[in-house]
Amino acid sequence: MSKKVLILSSSLRANSNSDALAEAFARGARDAGNAVEEVNLKEKAVAFCKGCLACQKTQTCVILDDAVELAEKIKNAEALVFATPVCPVR
Repeated sequence: MSKKVLILSSSLRANSNSDALAEAFARGARDAGNAVEEVNLKEKAVAFCKGCLACQKTQTCVILDDAVELAEKIKNAEALVFATPVCPVR
């Protein structure tokens, strides 16, 4: 049974290890018959919440960025994968 897979990559570097991992996972998921969508967060604009609470009244955020689109993709995904860099502990 095919699943809708969403892969979110958050590395800021082009051709990063996180991107390579995301691409390898996507290839495997597609080979297994799944519908895969890859999103690189460095290409998206997501602002911080302003705390205005307008969304509680209108059910819509006043900030016009890519967060609404991303939230919808996450909501519709059946499998969610995060590929993100990890800083070493020093």
